[in-house]
Amino acid sequence: MPTDQDYLADLRAFAAEIGETPTRKRMNDDGPHSSTPYYNRWGSWNDALAAAGLDPNHEYVSDDDLLAELQRLADEYGQPVLVEDMDDHGEYDPATYFRRFESWFDAREQAGLNPEDVRPGRRVDEDDLLAAVRDLATDLGRPPSQSEMNARGDRSLTPYLRRWGTWDQALEAAGLGTRE
Repeated sequence: MPTDQDYLADLRAFAAEIGETPTRKRMNDDGPHSSTPYYNRWGSWNDALAAAGLDPNHEYVSDDDLLAELQRLADEYGQPVLVEDMDDHGEYDPATYFRRFESWFDAREQAGLNPEDVRPGRRVDEDDLLAAVRDLATDLGRPPSQSEMNARGDRSLTPYLRRWGTWDQALEAAGLGTRE
């Protein structure tokens, strides 16, 4: 298991390789590690960058700006705005919403979006959801956390919460117990 210093050295080396401070998305897509251990160890991507001696690659964003971005995505892509929409087309990291608001649903509600609205064709098959969480659990050797599912899973957290209400209930439906 890498140490904190190993993670920081890998982050610095990756920044040197690409010639700039990596974004969280770039780290997840091309880096030597996902961004998850950096969040787990330093609390935020910017704090991990600072610990590695790198400049932050984004500034503080107000809650109003975060909510406006959800509204923009709803206007452009329809409702409900999914974590995948923010990750693929949004200006901000979905993890920011999870840190600032009680849940993705709470953020959408505060943005004035109806969490019950459903886009046609966006429903995910229950068996596919359960298989995706089981696959990630196999990779990790334990049931994944919500943030691990968002960062590393084949599916985002949203359809699990929509279908089962809580992450623990989704894990139980997948036969993985809970993360206690």
